[in-house]
Amino acid sequence: MCWKAKLSYIALCAVALTACKNDDPEVDSNIPPFSNAEYAVYMAFTYDSIPSATAKSIQCSGIWSNGANDSDLPSVRKLSPGRDEGVQVCDICVGPDNILYAAGYFGKAALYWQGDKEVELPEGLAATGIGVAPDGTVYTCGFEKEGSIETAKMWVGTTPTLLKNGTRANKLCLYNNKCYIAGYGNNPENYAEEARIWIDGQSYNKLSQDKESIDNTAIANDIIANEHGWWCVGRERSSVVGFLPKVWINRSNNNLIREGAATSLNCVDYENDIYYIAGNDGNHAKYWSARQKSEKENRIVDCVEFDLSDGSTFATVEDIDVINGIVACCGYVRSNVNSYIPKLWINGKEIPLGEKLNKYSNVLPCAVVIVRR
Repeated sequence: MCWKAKLSYIALCAVALTACKNDDPEVDSNIPPFSNAEYAVYMAFTYDSIPSATAKSIQCSGIWSNGANDSDLPSVRKLSPGRDEGVQVCDICVGPDNILYAAGYFGKAALYWQGDKEVELPEGLAATGIGVAPDGTVYTCGFEKEGSIETAKMWVGTTPTLLKNGTRANKLCLYNNKCYIAGYGNNPENYAEEARIWIDGQSYNKLSQDKESIDNTAIANDIIANEHGWWCVGRERSSVVGFLPKVWINRSNNNLIREGAATSLNCVDYENDIYYIAGNDGNHAKYWSARQKSEKENRIVDCVEFDLSDGSTFATVEDIDVINGIVACCGYVRSNVNSYIPKLWINGKEIPLGEKLNKYSNVLPCAVVIVRR
């Protein structure tokens, strides 16, 4: 019997309400220093292109990266130069060849980029998650659309696989020669969204929720796996409290205590027995560090909360990446006039993005990766 099948009913359905203590990343002496000379940071973003005063804006994509020295200015480049209008990026990673990979779409075609090389993925409308195995095999996930029907997909190289009972696949991670995918499917009885995961393209039942209700839809946004199993994060709608920030640990249901109604967990990473979760709690962009209670107890312990914004207007973290204890988060703050202000935080400190992004409209960061140079 596989280890997944041995989980008890209690482990599948129990709900833990986890409180996190507040901390200030800027004064945490355990966080190692970050330097541009030692680490390269890549941030994918979308922006609005307005061809003329009367034309409708078109979303485009770019990649921001830091300079190799403190005196160097950050650089910005477009994906698919010369055909950038309408190109969308959703996720990025750095492969074992130290080349930047990106997943996204153009028009009605799912794509991934290996550096500047563009690869079209058959039977797909959009690629939303990407990872590269040690042998160089590229894994992507996303969805296709026929009429009004969406279907979750994964690709190994360019070979498509339909993800059973799936509507959209959001993000993936690779561990121990397996591909873990987070997303959601629709309940065929009431069409409510149900959070789901897939491992190597195989269907798993929906992730446990707090109650069965058409108002209680749930989405899994991201997943990370290691020798202890996997953590998946997302959110669940509740007619009582708005949204519940969800952490599923090996399918066990955990809720973080939240203060704001518009609360979501968007991303997760792992290093040295510490899990890093990010998103927003109400108007505040935040990330959390936490541990798993034990290999047999799928519960959050030692949870610490790091606030990245002042809460005066809505802000969120869209992606998080960790290396050697250095935490990189990207996201945005919504201005008082309802435009977007892009943000990159490293170790809780806001990093200047330079003047080049100022010429773009409504810049929305969507993915970040940090690697040793």
